[in-house]
Amino acid sequence: MRRVETFLIVIAIAFYVWFLAHYGPGQVLGYVRLVGWGLALTIALETVSRVANTLGWRVTIEDYPPRLGFSELFAARIGGEAIDYVTPSAQLGGQFVMAVEVRDKLPMPIGLATVIVASLAEAVGQIVFISIALVISLRLIPIAADLYWSIVSGFLLAVALAAGFFFIQMKRPFSYLWRAAAKLDIGRINTDEIRESADEADAVLIDFYARHRVRLILSCLCYAAAWSMGPLEIFILLRMLHQPATLQVALLVEAVGLLIERATFLIPAKLVSQEGGKALILGMLGYPPGIGFAVGFLRRIKEMVWVLLGLLSLMIHRTITQSHADSERRAIGAGAGSPDSAMKMQRVQGEQSL
Repeated sequence: MRRVETFLIVIAIAFYVWFLAHYGPGQVLGYVRLVGWGLALTIALETVSRVANTLGWRVTIEDYPPRLGFSELFAARIGGEAIDYVTPSAQLGGQFVMAVEVRDKLPMPIGLATVIVASLAEAVGQIVFISIALVISLRLIPIAADLYWSIVSGFLLAVALAAGFFFIQMKRPFSYLWRAAAKLDIGRINTDEIRESADEADAVLIDFYARHRVRLILSCLCYAAAWSMGPLEIFILLRMLHQPATLQVALLVEAVGLLIERATFLIPAKLVSQEGGKALILGMLGYPPGIGFAVGFLRRIKEMVWVLLGLLSLMIHRTITQSHADSERRAIGAGAGSPDSAMKMQRVQGEQSL
């Protein structure tokens, strides 16, 4: 798998080198200057999407802890998204990070289960958005065109991936992962406490789908609303680049771009799919290829700003957690020798290992 990922990354880098050599860095930078303050507008607009994403996770938590603030949930969400963006984790590494970020106020099994449910809701919300976008805009591409059937195939792939993800969730995935890790003797994972946490997370998953269909629908709608901000961003960027833009064009570009990203989800940082996808679809619609690349590049700048914010939130959380752990360790050290202090020391060490 690593060889495949390395190969794809090399291909992606080669694409960027070719494109910049063909069109010149000066032209791309000229597009960036042309957009100007519009780039700040798209960065601010992304806040709406991130808040909607956090709400999508929030509604999946049945017994929401009163002391867990929405801002903390938001910070955990953007931190996990940053990890997903820079690593080829198929969006699994980021889900674990989200649960870890709030484990002090939300039990780890519930955190893990709800972020997995929210991940499925995000995929379903994306499919809902793509369906609506394609119904409105697919008429721009003739049925006889090769791209038309590629889009249909990509949509079916997205549906299949979401269905497969749901199927996996019904097969007690956390217990399976625990057993696999225990057999491989990975770290200190072969303990009754971790096994019980895995069982509890699986139980929360199954219970959620059995009793909380309304919550699932609300979560899907939150994510669909977040995805709907994409076409607005495309529309703004095309206008700022002095290009003709319509609702249908913006919807089609965003929908096809999402399908390309879904098909290449193993490639970190949306390499190729971001700039290349936009250049492909806008070129097919008669726009200069350089415009498509510029739109993708401008969106990458926006995404990198949010990635930096996410990584900053992780760093701040790590610093605060370490400070609290050091304070507790000093307090335990002051009362060393008692059984309670030994048990507390083991708990602190276990939390730090996460």
